[in-house]
Amino acid sequence: MSEMVRRFLRQKFGSLTSVLALSLLALLACLPLNAGQGFGSLETLAVVVLAAGSVSRDAASGALQMILSRPIRRSDYLAGRYLGILTALALFLVGSIAIAGALDFVISLLKVVGGPRAFSFGSAGLAAGQSFLAGALLACALLFFSTFLRGWGDVLAVTLAVILFGSMESLGRALNMPLVSTAGRIARENLAPSVPWELVFRGQNVLGEATGRYVLALVLFGTLAVVVFSRREFAYGQD
Repeated sequence: MSEMVRRFLRQKFGSLTSVLALSLLALLACLPLNAGQGFGSLETLAVVVLAAGSVSRDAASGALQMILSRPIRRSDYLAGRYLGILTALALFLVGSIAIAGALDFVISLLKVVGGPRAFSFGSAGLAAGQSFLAGALLACALLFFSTFLRGWGDVLAVTLAVILFGSMESLGRALNMPLVSTAGRIARENLAPSVPWELVFRGQNVLGEATGRYVLALVLFGTLAVVVFSRREFAYGQD
């Protein structure tokens, strides 16, 4: 499994496009971090850069077929890809905080901004923890869809699912169809739960309903990914 993690990291950080995209996102993250805010939606974009096509691209290039010809279980391959994504995401978050801290240091030396500084490594670390956990669920969903969709189909599937759940809620209320609205709400709350991570990190609602739904969604996507991937047959080099 560790070999799969290393292979994933070599793939991502060996790609100039991925490195440039992640570097740009890390630089953009300095703005909200130095203002005492979180990462916003930048960690979501970073996860998309890291996790999109994580399985389908290996299958299309023929690399997956060569890997599976070795004595390696498919579940180990998926676990290695997922841990590789999480490792790369953690590096991105740490790198963003380091750049924001360096920028804050330079600003303090030049005294460009007067008054108290909003940046602190403590608040930035807390924001990074929240972003990491939110990104972990998105990465797991993308990994699942990547086991049977080609190219950027996994990103499209996740995007359409989020739009669908929201549309079902709105449409159900507009048309006075409570069943449709309820179905959309239940799907959204259980497959894309909103967890108050800031409170959880402070020891509040650690075992609350929201965290339970988060764990359930994570287990569900991971289990479905293993089940689907274990039953697929891959033709060499077929896109």
